[in-house]
Amino acid sequence: MIKSMTGFARADISSKIGKLSLEISTINKRFLEISIFLPKVFAIFETDIRSFVSKKITRGQVSLKFDFNPSEKNIFSILPDIAYLKSLKKGWGKLAKDLGYKKDEISLNFLLQQTKYIPEEKIKDVLSFKKLIFQALEQAVANVSKMRQKEGSLLVKDLKIRVQKIQKELLFIRQKTPVTKKNFEKKLKAKFEDIFKEKKEIEDRVLKELAVFADKIDIAEEVLRLDLHLKSFLNLLKVPKDAIGRKLEFLLQECLRETNTIASKASDAHISKAAVEIKDEIEKIKEQLQNIE
Repeated sequence: MIKSMTGFARADISSKIGKLSLEISTINKRFLEISIFLPKVFAIFETDIRSFVSKKITRGQVSLKFDFNPSEKNIFSILPDIAYLKSLKKGWGKLAKDLGYKKDEISLNFLLQQTKYIPEEKIKDVLSFKKLIFQALEQAVANVSKMRQKEGSLLVKDLKIRVQKIQKELLFIRQKTPVTKKNFEKKLKAKFEDIFKEKKEIEDRVLKELAVFADKIDIAEEVLRLDLHLKSFLNLLKVPKDAIGRKLEFLLQECLRETNTIASKASDAHISKAAVEIKDEIEKIKEQLQNIE
């Protein structure tokens, strides 16, 4: 299923050790970029979280924000050691006195800000905390994936409509090309009739000029390749696979290349106008592809 790179979801999981809330948001990015905001006590799980997300989401900027409220029973398991804080307060108090400051200024808030002096508390029940984290993670990622799929299906509909518009313009170009050649031939004959008197001489010059002209304006290959690229583009949209954004971008780049060549070779105002319309739709598709995983 094709997915958008834009999404948001939230998961709230409660257990005997506390309540964990997780917010996950995703936006478009050329490659995968994961930002994780965890309470310090959960830092040991960051690598596992990153690994889990990278298996579920392959492209985009992903932001995960965890918030944990421990239960009353387990509050002390994640707090700094009281004895250590007392020693830290005593040490800072002596330093304050020696420097001429009041001991009263060494508050609890001040001590808690000295994170580099406070040893990191280790979770005693690692398995329970890990289970809580991954329950929230699985739920949030599943919900954001649903939202991205829904957005993706809307994008696909829009892309198909735009490709069909391009195919319509391309059909017009294909039908118009022979007419352009015939019109040029008529103009040449009229021009040479004023210069040459013999019909054979006129025909010879017309054929030579037509040969040069046909070579310059021959867009058959470009039209064929553009048509094939568009069909491949639509086929990719039908295939129920994830992460096809870059493949679609490559095909679109090739479509633009062929269109530019058609525009540069066009010797007919109607063909030029059709090429401009195609380029306009390609630019709109390009914008939409920026948000496909």
